Order: sequence, then structure tokens, then C-alpha cells
Amino acid sequence: MRALEPRREVIPPDDPAVTRYRSAVRRATARSSWPIGFRVAGLTLTPGTVMACAEPVDPAADAFSDHLTDELGPDTWFEPERRDIWYLNLLHFTDDIAHPEDLITWTKSHRTTPFGATTVPAPELVRSDLDPRSRPHMRPTLL
Repeated sequence: MRALEPRREVIPPDDPAVTRYRSAVRRATARSSWPIGFRVAGLTLTPGTVMACAEPVDPAADAFSDHLTDELGPDTWFEPERRDIWYLNLLHFTDDIAHPEDLITWTKSHRTTPFGATTVPAPELVRSDLDPRSRPHMRPTLL
């Protein structure tokens, strides 16, 4: 839902920033209603990912986002404004796309395709790590 800092190759287990982030997520979670529901309402494409566009089913998602912004305080420096979109990353690109025009056309054809709904039971603090030895190459790692 937001980036907290630029990517770092190594994050030590006792990293003070990650400790602050975890604490902020816990406090914001306690102030919020769970689970949070979303309608999955189409696809979009960025230079690095294919994403499903999500629409909150009620005000709970935006309320959690606001609570997290409050709890992070100065740790919002990297992305100070709340995002005005919700999305689910479906695919991360780890190499050149063989036929990018086909992917662009296909994604555009599904821009407003309803895919159903999903529920997020609780937030997680994660980073994406590239592991070219495995599939999928991009893996979320819980911090």
C-alpha cells in the first residue's frame, strides 16, 4: 500500500527503521477494522509489474491507510502522500518481455474486467526479493 524507503540489499535483523515500521503497523492495525475487503476490478500495467486494480468495499481500507500514515510519522518521508489507488501485484518482471506489445494489448483488454473480490485479514510488512534460482523469481519476504 506504500513504499517506506528505497530498496536496500541487506536489512539486519535488528534494523531500527524496520523496528519502527513494525511498531507503526501494529498500532495502525489495532486502530483499524479487520478484515478489509476489496473488489478486484481490472488490470493495469507498469514497467515492472502487472497489477490488479482493487476497490475498497467500504471505508476501512482508507481508514487503515490514514492510521498508518499517522503512526509512521516522520517515517513517511519516502512516500509522504497516501496513494489514491489500491492494487494487487500479480506479476513482477525479472527480464525483458519477449513480445511487450502483446502484453500491453492483453492488459488493456482487461482494464475493466471484474475478477471478483478478496479479503485482507491483516497487514504485513514485506519486501520483494529477487531469487533467480527459484520460481517465482520475485518473492515477498516478511520483515
